[in-house]
Amino acid sequence: MINLDNKVALITGSSDGIGKAAAVLFSSLGAKVAIVGRDQTKLDQVAAECEAKSPHNYKPVVIKADFTRDEDVVRTFEETISAYKHLDILVNNAGLGGTKDIRDPDYIHDYDRVQQVNVRSVVRLTELSIPHLVKSKGLIVNVSSVVAVKPSEKFWYYSMSKAALDMFTKTMALKLAPHVRVNSVNPGPVRTRFLSPLVPDTNTVYEDMDKRQPLGRVGDPNEIANVIAFLSSEASSNMTGSIVFSDSGYLLAE
Repeated sequence: MINLDNKVALITGSSDGIGKAAAVLFSSLGAKVAIVGRDQTKLDQVAAECEAKSPHNYKPVVIKADFTRDEDVVRTFEETISAYKHLDILVNNAGLGGTKDIRDPDYIHDYDRVQQVNVRSVVRLTELSIPHLVKSKGLIVNVSSVVAVKPSEKFWYYSMSKAALDMFTKTMALKLAPHVRVNSVNPGPVRTRFLSPLVPDTNTVYEDMDKRQPLGRVGDPNEIANVIAFLSSEASSNMTGSIVFSDSGYLLAE
């Protein structure tokens, strides 16, 4: 039931992890994608994989951008529309984590970066996309987190940003209905490189997380991409303002 043939999708944070998995899956389902990230080498690799998977051999629009800079957020949107003249799907996946203690004298710089990427860039891209999505009767999928509802002491300002994102999803779903649907997928722990800049030994961390999940393992990026594709298709046509958890049972655990 998932058909994205010839849909135009802008997928942020798509040089790795969940965003990469979504871009490749969307391409395999016939979509035209714009991929965005900070690492040109990784973006080029994802673009080649997307083209190879596309039944139409569509080449993605590749945009190198750093969403800590508002001008890069705006440029991302402009380059997408310049290339495709159209937009059906906006996937707000770009995100930053952070673990500085509030008593750390330098925490506010990290805090601002996380809020800029995880919240402000989403708001900005949504604002810019609305006229095009109304015209196409399109939709938005925000990638949030289980920590939006289950606080993380260590990731306290990351948790704050994702709680804000969930409320943004709900308020925009109300504001843009019935023209544009807005939903969120909230992953639990997923085996990606997301934690690499934040913890010294990610393998050990993920092995410990595996043991603590009711399903006995953390998630895989492709599993989250499947939910994003579902929310981006007519298979979810009766859903807006929904917060969908894909978390290996994380919220059930002690």
